[in-house]
Amino acid sequence: MSPRELAQLATAIENGEPLPAHLPKGHGLIIGITGPPGAGKSSLAGALTTELRRRGKTVAIVAVDPTSKATGGAILGDRIRMQNHYADPGVFIRSVATRGAQGGLGLTSIALARLFRGEGFDFVFVETVGAGQDEIDIAASADATLVVLVPGMGDDVQAIKAGMMEIADIYIVNKADRPGLEQAVGEIEAMLSLSPEEERPPIFQTIALNGAGVPELVNVLVHLAPKVHNPAGDTQWLIDHVGIAVRSLAESLPFYTEQMGMKLVGRETVEHEHVHVAMLSAGPSRIELLEPAARDSTIALFLDRRGPGLHHVAMRVDDLTTVLKRLESGGARVLGPPQRGAGGHLYVFVHPVSSGGVLWEIIQNRAV
Repeated sequence: MSPRELAQLATAIENGEPLPAHLPKGHGLIIGITGPPGAGKSSLAGALTTELRRRGKTVAIVAVDPTSKATGGAILGDRIRMQNHYADPGVFIRSVATRGAQGGLGLTSIALARLFRGEGFDFVFVETVGAGQDEIDIAASADATLVVLVPGMGDDVQAIKAGMMEIADIYIVNKADRPGLEQAVGEIEAMLSLSPEEERPPIFQTIALNGAGVPELVNVLVHLAPKVHNPAGDTQWLIDHVGIAVRSLAESLPFYTEQMGMKLVGRETVEHEHVHVAMLSAGPSRIELLEPAARDSTIALFLDRRGPGLHHVAMRVDDLTTVLKRLESGGARVLGPPQRGAGGHLYVFVHPVSSGGVLWEIIQNRAV
């Protein structure tokens, strides 16, 4: 279906026509983006779209704007914030008005999202109006809901936690370059502390205007697809990253960033492993460069024994506990209990003796 035909069909649905009876269900994800006014939801949707398009994914956006009670009109300002995507054939943007509907959505928002998913879009973002405590309808219809907050909200987080704060599959603190970031993250963590750790949604920090933190968020969204489309719970194995041992990050990084053109998306030190880590984006996966931080670290010993090179392959699963039980019952040599690694993910290693000579890292998908 051409963009023109799709737009005409969307208009018909907005005017009360039902979805086509022959419409495929589609395999895309419907992602809700909600949060208070001024959180940067439109800018974040645009940044997510840019990153997904870089990875070859197609995106449709349903942007909901409030209808004026005085005139019945709507500004549809999201068209302005996302105008750099309008010429992209892999992106379809539909701005709609609430037309008096409550709950943060328009009357036909979800029908349009299902239309776009059925037309084959990989991701469909539904951006709600600036939502308050009880405007949480998106959670009932989306495959995952992103709640976007900003530093400086203070007691506002507490004020809305009985509603919108309880529907998040992922929390995002946008505009993370503003003062009050630590307080905002702390407020969310304090609210989540009463829940079991394995049930706590992840918290991401982003700056939508320059793309900071967006690749890491997209990594999680991409890995959501098997969970949504595999409700039976069969184990889905996805490559999260490839670990490469290097003697010096400073000497190795220019090859990846300057010659290969990869984007550096994060650096940190994992203290309990005595290793410095640099993460580079590689499509839906990543390259992890590992530099020893101490002479007795496992990476230092690896370099002494084998020299620089492939250290491990990391796979992501939705249910690490079940996978571990299956591995252990089959006699695989698992190296210790699950631990927290770079980026805060939960992981275990499987010894090369069990896997034909390759060290495997198995990571729990945090967006569950």
